[in-house]
Amino acid sequence: MKHGAIILAGGRGERFHGRKQYLELRGKPLWKRVSDKAALALGSDENIVRVGIDFPGGATRTDSVKLGLSALDPRTNRVVIAEAARPLVTVGQLKRLLIDSAPSSAYVMPLVNTVVMRDGSYVDRDEMYELLTPQAFDFHKLVSAYDTGKYADMTDETRVMFEEYGIKAHFIETGDNLVKVTYPRDVAVIEGILQGREDLL
Repeated sequence: MKHGAIILAGGRGERFHGRKQYLELRGKPLWKRVSDKAALALGSDENIVRVGIDFPGGATRTDSVKLGLSALDPRTNRVVIAEAARPLVTVGQLKRLLIDSAPSSAYVMPLVNTVVMRDGSYVDRDEMYELLTPQAFDFHKLVSAYDTGKYADMTDETRVMFEEYGIKAHFIETGDNLVKVTYPRDVAVIEGILQGREDLL
């Protein structure tokens, strides 16, 4: 089985007020930290595409993912999609996704806050997850789904797989290390998690 990885590092960082993928964490840019872990998980860096670093990213997340898919070896069987903005992902988490047998796999966390709809109605948070990345997919199914042209601006590939094939993602509950750097304040959150957790570097 041939594995591949896409590192999404092409965002403009409007909410961060800068290109966060280049932010250094303990002396290494976020994109490089995630890319290096992906190389360890795959056992090589030969089938890793860093969208936004190796070449410009697309106008949307979907465009960037499609660019990444087209740049991978067409013999790839399984692809993991990770974000530079989640630098504390571990090699073990990436490996677990790659060996998972489900055609669509994703990390999730139970919600801790009350969820309310915009119309004022409430949702039982125990019935919901927060969907995270990295995620992993059957490479050819994901490529074929995007080739239909039906999915132009998706925030998550598990939804593409569900909409196209009816495939529900295999959810894997995880801890708080997959926090995303979105705002400048998130850097302090990352540093706080790292206290006493050098294994996350």
